[in-house]
Formats: sequence, structure tokens, C-alpha cells
Amino acid sequence: MEEEKVNNKIVEDQRQTEHDFKFNFINMPWDDRSKKSKVAIISLLVAIFVATMAIIVHNLYMHYMKTSSGRRGIDDEIKCQLVKLDQYKFVARIHSVKTQELLCVGAVISHTSVLANGICVKSGPVRLRLGSNLNPLCKKGFTVDSIEPIQHDGTISKYLVLIITADSMSNCGQVINIGSQLDKASPGYIIGRPLSSGKMLSRQPAKIIDIDIKSPGVRLTLQKTICVSDLAKCPVKAGDLLIQNGFVYGLASTSTHITEPSKVACFADLQIISSELKI
Repeated sequence: MEEEKVNNKIVEDQRQTEHDFKFNFINMPWDDRSKKSKVAIISLLVAIFVATMAIIVHNLYMHYMKTSSGRRGIDDEIKCQLVKLDQYKFVARIHSVKTQELLCVGAVISHTSVLANGICVKSGPVRLRLGSNLNPLCKKGFTVDSIEPIQHDGTISKYLVLIITADSMSNCGQVINIGSQLDKASPGYIIGRPLSSGKMLSRQPAKIIDIDIKSPGVRLTLQKTICVSDLAKCPVKAGDLLIQNGFVYGLASTSTHITEPSKVACFADLQIISSELKI
């Protein structure tokens, strides 16, 4: 009986000692710790730090690789020649008043009017910007006074719009006239809205062609369009300008992507409505 009490006492002392050890290992002051205890704590902290940094570096690396490969994929697919805004002052940039997003470009056909694709004004009120953003007046842009629709079956929207401003845009833009003698043997140039924020314009040459109604992807009144081929790896956006020898001849009927099998873009022929414009 006496021996059993002694054994129970030993077990209780062992449990108490074990409890005290666990308690003291966490709460014991640094100076009271043994060298072995200090080394163990430092090793644990270093291991936690190294593991955390490894996770962070790995995540950053994976994010960079994903972004970089995605960017390379876009660059390989799309190659637009970019030009400065003030090189083509007859190109107006049409921005959404609500979001400031660049919606389209249009042709400045007088100091107070811009001709554009009807689809450019479908999303709500717009504001016009012309010329370089370095000029505060040009960067601020011009308020639209009125918008006049002009029926045109050479566009998907079935109409163009004449955007009229209350103030003259002569300090920021230049007027381009609508041409009357398109030379189909010479190339034209497409001046358009790039994929970026609108600080540059895209420019690409294009071969003017005769196209029949059986051509894939074309759902327009072809007698009222000008179509081009041999496009670069640069998308054509609705409203982009087709110019030749200093005149504008067309506005892109719809957006054309480089992945489309036809490799053809069509433009609303402006020659057939030039007499209707009151400017």
C-alpha cells in the first residue's frame, strides 16, 4: 500500500514537471534560457521567415510569368504602327463624357463639325478632343452642341453622324476635305483608334479592292462602301478614317479583327453623302 502511494506521487511529480517545462519554454525570459533553447527558438523563427519569403517570391514569379507571357502573346498577335496625335490634327477623338473612354475617331470636316460613324454616339453624351494633349485647351476638349444623323447604308449602324460644337476647334485641329477621285491603283491609309488609352493613333497602309457580295463576312450595301485588303496585324475599329493623298474617303463601317478569315475591311463611302453635308 505504501509502495503504491509512492508510485502515484512520482507520476504526479512527473506530470507537474512536464507542465512546468511546457509553461516555462514559452514564457521564460530570454536571459534565463539555456543556449540550446535559444538556438531552437532562433532556428524556428528563421525557418518561418524563410518559408514565408519563399511563398511570396514564388507567387510574384508566377504572376510575372503569367503577365509577361500574356503580353508577349498580345504583342505577337497585334502589331500597329503608332503615330503622334499632332501628326493628324484632322482626326478627332470621341470620348464618353461619363467614363472618359475613347470610343471612336472621326474626321474634322469643318472647324465646328466632325463626321463619325453612328455607333460612336450610341453609348451616351460625348466630348471631342483634337491635337496634342500638351495643349491644355486641346486636352480639355470641346463640348458637343448638337448631333445630326445622316443615313448611310454603307455602315452596320445604317447612319453616320455630324457632331457639331459650339466653339471653334481651329486652335487644336485641322480640316480635311472629302475626296472625289479615289485612285484604286494607289494605296490608302487607315488612321484609327489604337488599343491603348488614346495618347497615340494607329496608321496602316491598305490596298483598295473591288469586292463582290459573295465575299465572307461582308453584310453591307457594297455599292456604298470602299473595301480594302492586305491589312497589317492591326485591328480596324468602327469609325477609323480611310485617307488618300490628303483627302478622306471613308469611315470604317464596323470593327474588323485580324483573326477574321476575309482579311478585308470596308468603309462607308463619303463621296456619296458629301453634297448632303451642311458645313
